[in-house]
Amino acid sequence: MKRRIRIITSCALAMALAVSGPASISNVNAANITVQANTVSKAQTPVGQHGTLSVKKTNGYAAPTIVDKNGKPVQLHGISTHGVQWFPQYISKDSFRSLRDDWGIDTVRLAVYARENGYTQGNKDLMDKKIDEAVSAAKDLGMYVIIDWHVLSYNPNEDIDAAKTFFTKYAVKYKNVDNVIFEIANEPTGTNWYDGSGKDLYTYSKTIAGIIRGTGAKNIIICGTNDWSQRVDQVADKPLKNDGFENIMYTVHFYAATHYDNIKENVRKAVKAGTPVICTEFGVCDASGNGGYDFSNADDWMKLFKENNISFALWSLCNKNESASVISSSCNKTSNWTESDLTEAGKWLVKTCKALNGNSGSVNPTPTPTPKPTPTPTPKPTVKPTPKPTPTPTSKPTPTPTPEAGQTTGGSVTFDIPSDWGTGFSANNTVNNNTNKTLNGWTVEFDSDVEITAIWNAKISSHKGKHYVLTNESYNGTVEAGSSVSFGFNGTKKDGSKATFTNVKLR
Repeated sequence: MKRRIRIITSCALAMALAVSGPASISNVNAANITVQANTVSKAQTPVGQHGTLSVKKTNGYAAPTIVDKNGKPVQLHGISTHGVQWFPQYISKDSFRSLRDDWGIDTVRLAVYARENGYTQGNKDLMDKKIDEAVSAAKDLGMYVIIDWHVLSYNPNEDIDAAKTFFTKYAVKYKNVDNVIFEIANEPTGTNWYDGSGKDLYTYSKTIAGIIRGTGAKNIIICGTNDWSQRVDQVADKPLKNDGFENIMYTVHFYAATHYDNIKENVRKAVKAGTPVICTEFGVCDASGNGGYDFSNADDWMKLFKENNISFALWSLCNKNESASVISSSCNKTSNWTESDLTEAGKWLVKTCKALNGNSGSVNPTPTPTPKPTPTPTPKPTVKPTPKPTPTPTSKPTPTPTPEAGQTTGGSVTFDIPSDWGTGFSANNTVNNNTNKTLNGWTVEFDSDVEITAIWNAKISSHKGKHYVLTNESYNGTVEAGSSVSFGFNGTKKDGSKATFTNVKLR
């Protein structure tokens, strides 16, 4: 995940942990963790129970789904790391043991960013090391690992040579390892699933899947879908199964305070058409990763997933100071967490997994909710927080900002366009309070030829001609002195033109 997250049946995981009884998250301590880890035998772990996974049609489900070595359906309950290059400390055997024994997690997804100071931009050695550590730790603990080639907001064909090298290496290395799953493109954007161009997602997925299968590896392969992995419904017209591929799945991503029935309907259409669906990333907050929560909608997504045996992984395992993180920014522990160490997202995940595993009296219990942002009717890309771990909310985006004049509050507004696909774009923006006084409520005005189609962490209060007036949401209007808040939007523009913002004012 950027800009700016799990494999066994519910009853089987409960059985796997029943030897010593799973500790309540509020009572976790080092002694309890050690006792649990020592009393769970290999045969009782998720991998011990289920072995090598595959994707097959089974009774009770409309589309093929994940099944275990005995052909029984399995729903993965997982968590995604943040970028391995930014939060490597959470990739350890102790961390994974706590996730397994105290949270009910059976799968960890490794976010191996291809760009953004990631695998192709200077951190290859670190990431190779952490991948090996993760697979080894998970294997020892009987957990599953998803190795995610974390393409974000661009066409993965742009880095296809690097992807070929990466997946050749790891397919050869882990083709006989029963706990490894490959995810070949996280959130591709700017191209269709299939358009016949030879540069679409179908072509990319077929190429990389062919590379993996060419090594003899039969591991499950997860393909990203277009529009930030939200258009899983479009796969049915050109699935890889028509080319003879097996054990292939397609991912959908959502953020509960942004993505509502429109994206759920994409999932329903995909399943009805026979597309094997998995959710390798979601959040209980909004799509920025740092806005309000919508636990009720997150619970509704979980019901949809349970009905269709769709596996999931929550973003993200880190203590970054944002809503999507599961560890509080004030907590530096990397294992043996207590309830007070967790964010609201973390508490929700623990309660949800325990409920699904049969260790709670209620299904998907809902923590105290915060106000929910008004949903918009159009699908929105999973735009995420700035791609650097920010210890405090005062940090600002690292891309070169567009300076603006005309500020009236002593503050400033910066606009950044991390993704542009000709007729559309995504903007990540920051309101900076450069004064020594708290800003209570903010309004941003600007002129632009673009048409905003989706917005998060802000509202459009007026749009006349080229002039936009945006205001804060109820949960992010207060900006402390020296701090900043972020908001973003997606828009359309004339093909080949540049999205520009003039006459900017902050008041």
